[in-house]
Amino acid sequence: MLDAATRSGANPTSGAPEARDHSFWADNIRTFRIAARLGWQVEGNWADPFVFFIFTILRPLATALILVLMYTVIAGGQKPQFFNYLYLSNALFVLVIQTMSGLAWTVLDDRENYKMLKYIFTSPARQISYFMGRAVAKISLGLLTMGVLLAVGVLFLGLQIDVARIEWGWLAVYFVLGMITLVSLGLILAGIALVIARNGAAIGEVVAGCLLLFSGAYFPVDVLPTVIREISMGMPITYWLEGMRRAINGGTLTYVADGSNGTIAGVQPISPALAGIDNGQLLAIMVLSAVACSVVSYFFYQWVENQAKERGMIDRLTGY
Repeated sequence: MLDAATRSGANPTSGAPEARDHSFWADNIRTFRIAARLGWQVEGNWADPFVFFIFTILRPLATALILVLMYTVIAGGQKPQFFNYLYLSNALFVLVIQTMSGLAWTVLDDRENYKMLKYIFTSPARQISYFMGRAVAKISLGLLTMGVLLAVGVLFLGLQIDVARIEWGWLAVYFVLGMITLVSLGLILAGIALVIARNGAAIGEVVAGCLLLFSGAYFPVDVLPTVIREISMGMPITYWLEGMRRAINGGTLTYVADGSNGTIAGVQPISPALAGIDNGQLLAIMVLSAVACSVVSYFFYQWVENQAKERGMIDRLTGY
């Protein structure tokens, strides 16, 4: 049969690379799909949907109400533009925390609670696709919570969003690039969770919480100390938050500056440092950030995974 194929001019090995490529992508998609379903079952199988929904949004909603109270006391109800900046950043940052902590928690949950991580690594499952799939539930809950916070802000808390001014195209582009960056950063945390000794359960939330200061979420980068400001200007999440705020607001957030003797000095951007970057430059920064984070996270995870396997850390239990 081989001779007949050779005489007919056919290459018996042609199509083999394509078949391998197809198998690679098919395996990753199948792993991701199954892991995503498993993630939803793990997240929500302990309560009815209504109770689960209330529990999910209660914490971030309480945080938002605390921020509103603090802002009302400090600002005395003045300068609503600053409130828009603060509230939008807080709602968007829920997605940052859920995405980054979701990937890190997947490793710890499967290793410490269910003791299944060693079986995942010995199965044909693609590990990176599995972790991303398991985190889909938390990311989706983050999206849901973000939407609820924005709706509550508009309906009850004085958040000013004009739907007609939302730049939907920029919003979609910034969102996709931001999710690529956040998932990549979460994958780095997942790799660290493989080799961390103890107290790894909070690694995602601790790191994401630190970013509240360094990403200009609650405070414009212009008011930060010089060293912290330089760090903030070098972080991709800073630009993602700025892009999302612009797209939702329909432009750069501004405020009416007060002049001397109670006069109005004019309209000023809340963050002049970020306002000097136009949408084209912001897009270029986010594209480069997404590519760089994706490449770095992939190779970092591969390296950490090999270290974990060599040191026998895949199936160890580190809880107290």
